[in-house]
Amino acid sequence: MGAIVDPHEIYFGTFFERFNMRFGPAMPDRPTAWHSGGIVEVTALQRQFEIFREGRPFLESAALLGLGGSFSSPAKDRWLEYLTRLPHMQSDQAGVNGDQRIVGALIANFGQDTPLPCFMRAYDGRTREPGLVVVTEENPLFYLESVVFLTISLPMRPVG
Repeated sequence: MGAIVDPHEIYFGTFFERFNMRFGPAMPDRPTAWHSGGIVEVTALQRQFEIFREGRPFLESAALLGLGGSFSSPAKDRWLEYLTRLPHMQSDQAGVNGDQRIVGALIANFGQDTPLPCFMRAYDGRTREPGLVVVTEENPLFYLESVVFLTISLPMRPVG
């Protein structure tokens, strides 16, 4: 049913925030991908270095991009532990585990002419059996009405 998250893990939001900033919409009217940031920059990195590839765990690719944070902390340790559980989670795609689903969706997105920005969030893992990793194309941010994101929803549930 999704990984159990201790009540003190209010800091998990910072890991989602890092991903969402790194993979978010690019700044318009910038001279190069490196100036644009967001999904344009990450797409350029992916095309040059193949950071995400089949067979490589999401955790390893995320670490290359600094998505686990730069300081050692109990929250970071728990986040990395959560990411190691992704291969053992199911996904919304039959026969594909949670880790493969995320990596495959990102690779497919990077392969588009204009990749979608990406957004990661948690959802209450008690609401779906068995707590699936879900990937959709949607707008998770009502205040950015015209932006469609590749949205990765991770199951989490409280202790108890």
